[in-house]
This record gives sequence, structure tokens and C-alpha cells, in this order.
Amino acid sequence: MDAKQLLKRLKNTSDENQLLKIIPNLGKYAKGKTVEEALVALMESNSERIRAAAIDALLTNPHKRIKKLVMAHMTDTNLVKEKCFEYAGYHWMKQAKPILLAHLNDDDYWIRYFAILNIGDMKSYELKEDVKKHLESEISDVVRSGGYLTLYLLSETDDEIEYNRQKLLQLLNSPDEEARFVTINALADIGGHFEKEKVIQVLSKQLDIEEDEDNIVVLTRSIRLLKYYR
Repeated sequence: MDAKQLLKRLKNTSDENQLLKIIPNLGKYAKGKTVEEALVALMESNSERIRAAAIDALLTNPHKRIKKLVMAHMTDTNLVKEKCFEYAGYHWMKQAKPILLAHLNDDDYWIRYFAILNIGDMKSYELKEDVKKHLESEISDVVRSGGYLTLYLLSETDDEIEYNRQKLLQLLNSPDEEARFVTINALADIGGHFEKEKVIQVLSKQLDIEEDEDNIVVLTRSIRLLKYYR
């Protein structure tokens, strides 16, 4: 379905669940002016799910207007904030760094996770010590996983790389199934670029002992993708 057809469906749909099926498909056309206008309008929807979906669909749109709107939504609901953090990380938005750093103290561990993860995505080397200090008192294994992935990405020596990789590997033994889930994805991301064979071995061993059904699915998919990754 092309952009014109999707926009027509969008205009003629009021059901939220149906809108949430249409909006992600507009993402591939997000740099087009007409689609951009439609998604910007949806950023002001009364539904947080619609606002979050619109920001997510605009992820690849680098226009200053969108960046300014994303910054304005950094005080929105948690669901919307998560998408704003991802956008900021994707576009290396320096102006968002203080906001991400402040959210390392948020009560919601998923907000802390997305904040710490996107500090790494935007290559914020100057915040590396802040991340290290935060991890000294962080109690959520989900957030710790995001933190050690960030420190891995910001590592500047072989020793740092090895230390942070080992910390991630340890989190595969976390009793928290969500922490194992994000760690599996983190290791798969690392394996897509470095040490592919080692990562495949680690994930294969985890597959032999993993009990959570969702984690088994993501392990199976990750191993398959890494084996065929060129």
C-alpha cells in the first residue's frame, strides 16, 4: 500500500486499534511532506498510544521541526517519552543529553532503561562516568543491561570492552525474564557487528536452558539471523 492509500485509510479511520495498524506503515514515507504533516498532527492526539506511534513512525525524519516537537514531548507520558528517547538517540540530539541523564533517576525502570540505552546510542562519551556511577546503585537488571550495553558502546580500550561484555553475559543468568530478554537483544546487536561466532555460541547455550517462551523465540530468531548475517 503506497503513501496516498495509507493516508486515505488514516483519514477515514477513527478506531484507535485500526489507526495503530496504519501509522507504523507510514514510517517508510515519513520524510515526505504530506505524510510528515499527518504524523505531526497525530503527535497531538488525546491518545498516548497514537502520539507514541506517530513519533515512532517519524524516527527517520531528521527535520529540525520534528526534533523540536520531540523535545517538547519529553515531558509527556512514559510511553511517549520512550519513543522520544529513541528518536533522540537515533539522531544524536545533543540537546536531549541533560534530559536523558535526569531520567536515570526516574521511578519507572523502563524509562531509566531507555534513557541509559540512548545515551550510548548517541555516543555520549562525556556521560560515561555518569553511567558508571548510576550503575553502582541501580537495582533493576533491565536497566543494568541497558547500562552495560551503553558502556560497551562507549568503551575505549580492550579491557573496557571485555569488562562490559562480561557484565552483559552475567545478566543472562538474571532471575528477571525481562532483563534476560533485553540482554539477549543487546548481545545479538553486538554480534551483528563484532564477534559473531562467540555471540552465537553464547546464545545457543542460553537457548538450551531458557524457560521463558518469549525469550526462547527471540533467542531462536537472533541465532538464525546472526548465522546468515554477512
